[in-house]
Amino acid sequence: MNKTKANNIYDILVTEGGANPSNRDSFVHYVTEDHDAEWRFCGSLGFGGKFYHNCGRIWVSCYSEDMNPERQATIHLITSKLEAL
Repeated sequence: MNKTKANNIYDILVTEGGANPSNRDSFVHYVTEDHDAEWRFCGSLGFGGKFYHNCGRIWVSCYSEDMNPERQATIHLITSKLEAL
């Protein structure tokens, strides 16, 4: 993944998922390495809020026990925006 795409992804995680803006540089560095990624961003998805980049797919999720209608809607919104990139 290149830095531009990583920054665009983090923009979505901040604006739609409540990720901490100060973690951007760490996120970009981590996901631009040549490996699949799993990044805990927490935000509005709680402690289990994670971004995944695996086998060419990107998505977010949270702990199943923390799932509620609001978080499910947030996951759907973020996933839709990630797919549009």
